[in-house]
Amino acid sequence: MPIALTPRHHGNPSGAKARPAHLASAAVRADAAWQAGVEATRQQQHAAALRHFEQAVRLAPQDPLYWLNLASSQRRLDQLDPAIASARRAWQLDRSNLVACHFLAECLRLAQRPSEMLPVLDALAPQVSRDATWFLLQGAALVELHRSEEAAQAFLSVLALAPSDDKLRLQALTQLGHCLANLRRHADAAECYRTVLDLAPLALEAALYAAHYSGWACDWPAQDTDLQRLQDCIATVQQAAPEDQPESFSPFCLLTLSDDPALSRWAAELACRRHGDAPAAGHRPVPQPGGRLRIGLLSSDFHHHATSMLLVQVLEALDRQRFELFLYSNGPDDRSVLRQRVHQSASGWFEVAEWSNERLAAQIRADRIGVLIDLKGYTSGSRTGTLALRPAPLQVAWLGYPGTSGARFIDYIVGDRVVTPLAAQADFTEQIAQLPHCYQPNDRQRSRPATLSRTACGLPEDAFVFASFNQAYKIIPVVFSAWCQILAATPGSVLWLLVPDPVTQARLRSSAAAAGLDPARLVFAPFLDIEPHRARLPQIDLFLDTFPCGGHTTASDALWAGVPLLTLQGQSFASRVAASLLHTLKLPELVCDELDRYMEQAIALAHDPAALQLLRARVEQGRDTSPLFDGARFAQDLGALLLRMVARHDAGLAPAALAAEADAASVQLTALEEPLC
Repeated sequence: MPIALTPRHHGNPSGAKARPAHLASAAVRADAAWQAGVEATRQQQHAAALRHFEQAVRLAPQDPLYWLNLASSQRRLDQLDPAIASARRAWQLDRSNLVACHFLAECLRLAQRPSEMLPVLDALAPQVSRDATWFLLQGAALVELHRSEEAAQAFLSVLALAPSDDKLRLQALTQLGHCLANLRRHADAAECYRTVLDLAPLALEAALYAAHYSGWACDWPAQDTDLQRLQDCIATVQQAAPEDQPESFSPFCLLTLSDDPALSRWAAELACRRHGDAPAAGHRPVPQPGGRLRIGLLSSDFHHHATSMLLVQVLEALDRQRFELFLYSNGPDDRSVLRQRVHQSASGWFEVAEWSNERLAAQIRADRIGVLIDLKGYTSGSRTGTLALRPAPLQVAWLGYPGTSGARFIDYIVGDRVVTPLAAQADFTEQIAQLPHCYQPNDRQRSRPATLSRTACGLPEDAFVFASFNQAYKIIPVVFSAWCQILAATPGSVLWLLVPDPVTQARLRSSAAAAGLDPARLVFAPFLDIEPHRARLPQIDLFLDTFPCGGHTTASDALWAGVPLLTLQGQSFASRVAASLLHTLKLPELVCDELDRYMEQAIALAHDPAALQLLRARVEQGRDTSPLFDGARFAQDLGALLLRMVARHDAGLAPAALAAEADAASVQLTALEEPLC
C-alpha cells in the first residue's frame, strides 16, 4: 500500500509577519533544498534526493513536509527504520496531516510492527475525516494482531468509502476474505475471493483461496466452479508477460488441490518473485565458534503447536558438544510447558515478531549462524523475506511446508527416500537432503493418556470405527465418495470426522445420503485440547488418510495411539507423508498407490478382525522400537546430515543432492566435482 506524497509550494502566506533575516535566509535555503529534492525524486535520483531533504530538515526542523519527504526517500532506498523515525517526526509536528498518518502507519506495517500502527492511526486529529486508506491500514494492523472481527469491519468501511477505486477494493476484499477465513466463515471467505477474481482475472491468490475455502466448507458444487476458474486463471497467468504476473500470493493451497509437483514448483517460483533478486550466496565459510556449528531455527510455532510437539525432543537431544541452537520466534508466547521445553533447548532466543526482515537478518549474521533452518515455508507467520537477504552461509527448508519453496536462496530441503526420492529432484529448487528414516521427528515423551470410552466419544459401542481427523479442506469429493463405498461395504460401521462446523456437517451428511448411506453413519468429533484428543484416538479401528494432502501430525498422533492407518500415496510431498511414517514402521502394506486398492484394503481389514488386531500389535510394537518415535536417534541423524552439508560447502562445492545413509566416503571430494568460484 504505497503512499504518494503530494508536494506543496513552500512560501510565505500573504500578510504574514516578516521573520528575522537569519531565519528567513534559513527558510529560503531549506525551501531550495526541498525543491532540489523533489526534482531529484522526479528523475529517480533517490540518493541525491535524500541528501537534499536531509539539508532541508537541518535548516527547517519544524516543517513536517520536509521530514515526510525525507522519510519517503529513505523508504525508497530501503532504509526502513530511518524512514519510520523521519515519518514519526513529521507526524508529531502535525497530527492533522493525513498523508503523514498514512505513511508512518504503512512503514510500521512493512516493518512488521502492527501494535505501533493503531496508536498512530487513532491519534489523527478528530476533525480530519478517516478515508478508505486509513481504514485499510487499520484493518491490516488488526489482522496482524489477530482481531479478525474488528478488521473485517475496517475492510467493510473501505468498500463503503471507495466504491469506484478498484485497487483499494481489491485489497479490502482480499483482506476481508482472510478475516472471514480466520473466523471460520469459509463459504463467505470463498465468495470474497470470487469477487476479487471477477475484478482481476490474473489474481491467482484469489482463485486459489476461492477453491481452498469452498473446500474447507465442503461446498463441492461451488468448488467445481472454483477449480475450473483456477485452472483458467493458471493458464492465463502462465501466458502473461512477467510484469503482469502476480507475485503476492501463497502456493500453499495448491498442495490440497493438486498432486502435480511440477505445478506446485511453478507456483512457488512465481510467489518467490516478490523478493526480487536475492544476494548471491558467494562463498562464506561456515562459522563454528568454539568448534561448534550454530544452527538457527526460524518459526512462528515455538508454542503449543504441532511443529513444536514434533520437534521438541530433537532440539533437546542435539549434541551440545558439536552444535548450538539459536531460535528466532516469530509467534506468540502462550506460556505453555511445551514452549518452555523448546526455550530451554536454545543457547540463544530472540522474539522477532515485530522485527523487520533487515533487523532479523542482521541479528542472524551477528550470531554467526552457520545453518539457518526455515520451519514455515508458505504457511502463516513465515519470514521468507529474511531468508531472501541470505543471512547464513547455508539455508535449509524443513518440516513446516511439504513442498518446494521455489527459492534460489534456500540450498537444501530435508526429506527422506519416500517424501523426496532423488528421482523427484526436478520438482524442487532446493537440493534434496535425505534423512535415513522418516523426515518427520517425533517426541517419545508425548503423552499417552487413559482411553476415553466410546460413550464419552459419542460413538456406537459395537460399530467398526473408520476415522479421518484431518481438517475438512483436505477432504475432496473423490475420496469422500470412496469412504462412502467403504461404509456401504461394511454394514454397522461409522465414519468419525473432525468437522465441528454444523453447516459443513450438513453438507457432508447430504453427500452421504446422495450416495445411499444413512447420514447418521457420519459421526462428528469436536475440537478438544491435546490430552482428551489423544485419549479418544485409540477408539479408532482404522484411520483413513486424505489425498492429495494427507495427514502429517494427525497421522503420527494416530500411530502413537496404536491405530493402523491406511494411506493413498501420490506424486507430491504432501501426499507421501503418511507413507513415509508407515515405511519407517515397516508397514508398507498400508500404503496404496491406487484408489481402488485403498478401498479394497479398508473393506478387507474391516471384515478381518484378526488381521486388523495383528496390525495394531505391530503399530504398538513399532511405537516402542522404531526410529519413528525416537527423537534422540533422529537428532543424531539430523546433525550428521547438517554436517555433510557444511563439509561440502566448506570445500567450495555447490549444494548437491545428499542421499540417505551415505557412508563417510561420500563426504570426501572427488576431482570430478567443481568448486564454487
